[in-house]
Amino acid sequence: MAGHEHAHATGYDALTYICSPIHNLDPRTKIASALAIVVAVVVGPPPRIEEFAALVSLLIAVGLLAKLPILRVLKRSALVLPFAGTIALFAPLQGDAGSLNVTGFATAYAAGGWIAAWAVLSKAWLSAFTMLLLAATTPPPQLFEGMARLRMPRIIVMLLSFIYRYVDVLRAQIVSMRRAIASRGYALSRWRTAKLYGHLAGSMFIRSYERGERVYASMLARGYTGLLPTTERLVFTVSDALAITTMLLASFALLLY
Repeated sequence: MAGHEHAHATGYDALTYICSPIHNLDPRTKIASALAIVVAVVVGPPPRIEEFAALVSLLIAVGLLAKLPILRVLKRSALVLPFAGTIALFAPLQGDAGSLNVTGFATAYAAGGWIAAWAVLSKAWLSAFTMLLLAATTPPPQLFEGMARLRMPRIIVMLLSFIYRYVDVLRAQIVSMRRAIASRGYALSRWRTAKLYGHLAGSMFIRSYERGERVYASMLARGYTGLLPTTERLVFTVSDALAITTMLLASFALLLY
């Protein structure tokens, strides 16, 4: 289905309704291409600088062809760096059996441990950037249908679709509860505030569970049999063949170069 403008989409979801050649590709093409790149990045050796630059250039070219705000996508992909950076910091110690002190870090990094750190950091960011491009160019209904057509277990696809549908509802409840806390507990100490947020988390869990039970009961009452109906029509074209061939060649180049 061709991409189209959507007046009600907000936030990052609004990017999925831009009209571009990438948005118009079959979601199965984009899913398979993204997975091929991620698998090649994760399984392959630590990327050299020229390989890293070439792959980043390819991904940025895809983003530009999709008419995406590249800086915005890059900023969002950078959110993975603090988590990956923490793992990368200690990665050299595992390979070198170094001690958890300044001397151990210095010895591990001097012995080539920086390569392990670079591998963790670069692979995590490249994978995040790739998956964000997929998410920014594929509307969720098409993405879920593409997953189902690629034989992903239906139960997983259904769970992902429900998470997507109700995450905004839960977010709105959290915002309203935080406003209520702010309006009633502005003088609370840090400990009492932390305790209050603990109760908030428990309340949200119970509310989410109860909402899920009510939604499931209403679905059964309306004839739900385990499969959600869909109106998405997927068509594989020559453009899809060219796109997936390009990404597969890039993936093989990463693995074999």
